[in-house]
Amino acid sequence: MTPEPSSLSGLEQGSAHVQHRRLMRPTADGSHPLRVLVVDDEPSICQALTLLFRWHGIDVLTALSAAEAVRVLSETRVDVLLIDLRLRDARGDAVFRSAVGLDPSYRERTLFMTGDITAEAERIIAATNCPFLRKPFDITLAVQAIAALVGVSYQESDTPPGSGTSLGSGRRDQTP
Repeated sequence: MTPEPSSLSGLEQGSAHVQHRRLMRPTADGSHPLRVLVVDDEPSICQALTLLFRWHGIDVLTALSAAEAVRVLSETRVDVLLIDLRLRDARGDAVFRSAVGLDPSYRERTLFMTGDITAEAERIIAATNCPFLRKPFDITLAVQAIAALVGVSYQESDTPPGSGTSLGSGRRDQTP
């Protein structure tokens, strides 16, 4: 899931030098980098979020399908799930239910994202009791929402200059 350093593009390699600190999550055995699983069936969205979240000091794993997400979750511990509501092989709430079956704490550590503006989409997400981001969203706000889900503070003043990059127009409808 993580490319070898030699396979990183120039932009990704350059972003590693810009990163000023890692987001760490305190645990009983010390701290570890905050790890997010991004579940989206659009490879370009996964790539963009990986690049931008890494810039903000977050370790990122990606899954392009519900089946791949469940496999990753059964093999790897992640701190936060960022799940697109609409996937090709299932809805994001099905991934959420599978994740909660593996670890009930995902109820409090899941953030949905969606470009679906229908009342049905909002009803589906509301039934999970999880916060959501409406695509397109501001990356800095997404990082703050992810950090908040695990009780880590991340202030806008912590971001590198020019990193208020958004995935689209920067709109976000619900605050976690």
